[in-house]
Amino acid sequence: MLPLVSLKTPRSEEPTRSMFIISQASALFLRDGIAAVRMTDIADASGVGVATLYRHYKTKTAIAIHAGTHMWSIFNTRIRHAIDEDDFLAMSGAERLTALFTAYIEAYLGLPEFVRFLDEFDHMVLAEGVPAQELEAYSGAIAKFYFLFEDAYQLGLSDGSVTRKVDFPVFYRTVAHSMMAIAQRIVRGDIIPSDDFTHGNDELACIMQMARYTLGIAEETAGNE
Repeated sequence: MLPLVSLKTPRSEEPTRSMFIISQASALFLRDGIAAVRMTDIADASGVGVATLYRHYKTKTAIAIHAGTHMWSIFNTRIRHAIDEDDFLAMSGAERLTALFTAYIEAYLGLPEFVRFLDEFDHMVLAEGVPAQELEAYSGAIAKFYFLFEDAYQLGLSDGSVTRKVDFPVFYRTVAHSMMAIAQRIVRGDIIPSDDFTHGNDELACIMQMARYTLGIAEETAGNE
């Protein structure tokens, strides 16, 4: 899978300087990790002076938040492109849910550097006590894709492919958080011998199976997806 964001050669006149800085910073964070990247590294990669960089963004944390927002936007766009629109519209609600969660699993497994960034980002936010209001855009970028899942769930209730009602926001967060946690552990690697994330893919598949069971999706429907 292609990298989420790649470094580019700075041009003498960049039409959207702020966005270019964020794109370059994103690529550096993905490659080296947030902690290892310095403001001077971002300035050099963006073709600007450090003073100019600080005029745009006061701290590396602010850049990391913008970078995370940028990367989630690209990630969600890729998910949309990975699902054929005509095929998707012809699916039942249960099939749509499965297609969406499957696309997320494949993307997480194909973009370990993004999963690693998200893990480090969360630790940074907690360690620095970043106020919630500074994360509104970041949170919004993550939440944008939720409505596709909710629409698929409501369709499933209507067409009978989903036979159990749930508190869908809680269900969605539970499945999404579980998948992300496993993906991060796969990228991080085993810490103790009993972890054994060599079968991490199977664990992700198990989460999917449990999600289907919770929604009452028939086995024959799951087998055809």
